[in-house]
Amino acid sequence: MSTFREVMGIVDGTGDIDCSNKGLTSLEGCPEFVEGSFNCSGNLLVTLEGAPEVKGNFDCSGNELITLDGAPKMVGGDFICYGNRLTSLVGAPLKIRGSFDCSGNLLRSLKGAPKTIKGRFDCSDNLLVSLDGGPIDSGSFDCSGNRLFTLEGAPDEIAHDFDCSGNLLQSLVGAPDIIDGSFSCADNHLENLRYGPVDVRGNYDCSRNLLMTLRYSPEKVGGHFNFSGNPRLSLNGEKETGTYSHRSVPPVSFQRAV
Repeated sequence: MSTFREVMGIVDGTGDIDCSNKGLTSLEGCPEFVEGSFNCSGNLLVTLEGAPEVKGNFDCSGNELITLDGAPKMVGGDFICYGNRLTSLVGAPLKIRGSFDCSGNLLRSLKGAPKTIKGRFDCSDNLLVSLDGGPIDSGSFDCSGNRLFTLEGAPDEIAHDFDCSGNLLQSLVGAPDIIDGSFSCADNHLENLRYGPVDVRGNYDCSRNLLMTLRYSPEKVGGHFNFSGNPRLSLNGEKETGTYSHRSVPPVSFQRAV
């Protein structure tokens, strides 16, 4: 067993602490509070018991964590726990002032996630079948590479990008109405875009689906509109304004068919 105290000695918390890739199995001996950032990534930790409260970022990625019990209650920067064996976010910090990255775990639920995240929320590449319990307010939201059949539980409005690509979606029910950045629902099983966002101020990517119509396209797209790779799509009868191709659309406004 290699504890923080055995490997790092007595350390005060007046600056950043980097104890990454040290073979740590325990955070015993950490200071109670760190004025800067704390990085314990790439170790052999199975628990965060003994972890400090931090004013900056907290990085515990690439360990063997199966729980976030012991994590700090508030993080002044980013909280990074990707690449562990987490099946739950119970025990996660209650307040994050930066981004929250829990990608690449074994999560089946977002229960326990912080409710408000000012930065990016990344829960990609897990085993999620639902977004229930996730944040209700975030900057960017990435839930790509999961097993989602629905977007119910997603935030209503996203300040930056929303990525739900690479899931099992057959419907966009639950998608945010307004996205200030880009939206991607590529690589799903969608036959139409009904219930999707109505205002996307960046790019809109619905490529590689099973789309049969663009009738429910968003009212406004500020960037490129990519609907390539939909072999069943027929544009006959679609009502649109602007010029577009199967690869992308310059900034256009689509008018929904009636």
